[in-house]
Amino acid sequence: MMTDHRDPVLQSLFAANQVELSDQDGQLFTARVMAKTRKLVYVVVAAVLLLALLVIASALILGIPIQEVAQNITQTLATTLFDLGNGWVSWVLMPVNNIASLLVLCVKIFRVVWKKTRLASF
Repeated sequence: MMTDHRDPVLQSLFAANQVELSDQDGQLFTARVMAKTRKLVYVVVAAVLLLALLVIASALILGIPIQEVAQNITQTLATTLFDLGNGWVSWVLMPVNNIASLLVLCVKIFRVVWKKTRLASF
């Protein structure tokens, strides 16, 4: 809601700080602001390009070793706990008969115990 009633103290403060610039001073001020803004844009663009270059270089250098580590972890976590043969029992228990499911079960038990002890009222 707009009002025509203004605080005279605030008006006097704004009037005291208002500086009139001549056309030449205004153009000089605008040129300085634009130069600083342009410089800031160049710095930001250069930083983004440098960061992208570093990410690409590190991906190329570390890509193969990281992929090998991920494959080794996947193979280790998919190792079966018990050899159940080739029957239907092995097919039924396949999703829970590996190291990864054992780790998930341990983490879940730990979370339940942690919440029970943290939320317990004595």
